[in-house]
Amino acid sequence: MSNLLLIDLDGTMIDTPHFEAWRNAALEFSGQQLTSQQYIEHIAGRPRMEGASRLLALTTRHAGGATSARFSADELAAYKQEEFQRLSPGTELFEDSLRLLQRIEASAQPVMFYTASLNAPQLFEAALKRANVWGQAPVSITRQAPHQTRDKLVQQLIGDHAPQDVQLIDDSPYATDLACSLGVRAWQIRRDPLEPKASHPRASILSSLDEFTLAHSSQGRN
Repeated sequence: MSNLLLIDLDGTMIDTPHFEAWRNAALEFSGQQLTSQQYIEHIAGRPRMEGASRLLALTTRHAGGATSARFSADELAAYKQEEFQRLSPGTELFEDSLRLLQRIEASAQPVMFYTASLNAPQLFEAALKRANVWGQAPVSITRQAPHQTRDKLVQQLIGDHAPQDVQLIDDSPYATDLACSLGVRAWQIRRDPLEPKASHPRASILSSLDEFTLAHSSQGRN
């Protein structure tokens, strides 16, 4: 059985406007500016409600507790999602992810994309069309089901493959560590040096997807 490549979408392949949406929510509700470092340290890569709770705690702490009675995490999460929907139609592929797609397209590398995001699949497919990449080949995208844990998702994606024959790329250090613990060869794409780093001894770190070498390649897609 061929090696299988698993690639996360949100933040790995497509540059989704989560930071901008959370920053707008923080400004709207608290009047405070959310910095990129605060976003990376407290919110990035976490589920929406957890991110909202963390932002609420962050803005409340910085305001000496004065904001706690004025708005809730639910309101923050709802506003963030509205902002995300407003901003997301312009979502594009990262330049290095476009080049990776072109290398995959020119090879016979089996690949599956996955995400926990409700919006990422259609944003990714729209970005592919705008970039005129991937041609007519079907795109295999698996969305993490509600209440499904990430380890169950990865096990589902591995399927009948031996874990050592599976490669995974994700921008989340937690997902990268988890995949390594399941026996998968995992890489974290870490474009910003402020982002937390995967800690599993078998995890590999990429500063660009250009650094990733495809495990399987041939003269063309089957």
